[in-house]
Amino acid sequence: MNLRLSLSRLASAETRAAAARGLAVLCAIGFVLTMIVLVAAGGRADQWFFILLVWALFVYVPLRILLEAAQTFAPALRRRLIAQAATQTERYASSSGIELMVDGLFEREVVMPRITTPVQRAKAKDGAVAVLAKADAIDGGVRGAAGDCLASVEGWVAHLGSWAANEGQNIQARWGEVRALAAMAAMTKVLIAAHEDRGGAAFGSGNGQVSDPAVFLDACLDYCDDLALEVDVTPWEERPLTPPLRPGRAEELRAAWKTFVDTGPPALDARNTFIKLLFT
Repeated sequence: MNLRLSLSRLASAETRAAAARGLAVLCAIGFVLTMIVLVAAGGRADQWFFILLVWALFVYVPLRILLEAAQTFAPALRRRLIAQAATQTERYASSSGIELMVDGLFEREVVMPRITTPVQRAKAKDGAVAVLAKADAIDGGVRGAAGDCLASVEGWVAHLGSWAANEGQNIQARWGEVRALAAMAAMTKVLIAAHEDRGGAAFGSGNGQVSDPAVFLDACLDYCDDLALEVDVTPWEERPLTPPLRPGRAEELRAAWKTFVDTGPPALDARNTFIKLLFT
């Protein structure tokens, strides 16, 4: 399972690119070590070009070809693993199961705005995996975390809509905020779907069941393209679904989430800061 899971991750172009960079670094290290051993054993240093060819032609190139070939078989393998995980009773009990379920729920539930990049997709998935892993040991943890994220999204989209309509005439100035908002909305939609998948009950927050949170989040994701691509933006007019968070909490969550989204991978410290704040 671990080998198949690792191979299935190569379905992502970003994962393949990272693996290719790692392979290049390892081959360079191997070349340097080979030269050190050769010289230490009394060999000739002017054979460096031959050693370089060996590492390039017999190690790097074949493995790089295998990496590129993974884009033909890895997506199908990933889909099979997701389908198998969905049939397991304890599908949220392990990190691999959570990863596969998040991937499947994301592909089923989320349509990202055009303004987003693969970075925001990856951050939304990474955040959802981290939240579900942490929430597993907390009674009502998924519902509570998703509720707080939903309330944060509500406040964030209303704030950005008002700002863009009244002051934010520079479209490019909005992009960073809008992309981070889209990533949080996508993560929230996955968390709500996971909550309903785990318990079979409709998502509830605050005073009870929340009506159509998925529809609300879809509208938010659609509105992100208006915010990012339109000069004249109409204010956000959707009715809030959840009670507001305590003063300052929504802003704290948004700031921690944006820091995580803006930090290059793996961004473990930024992610852990957001998770700690979310469950405080």
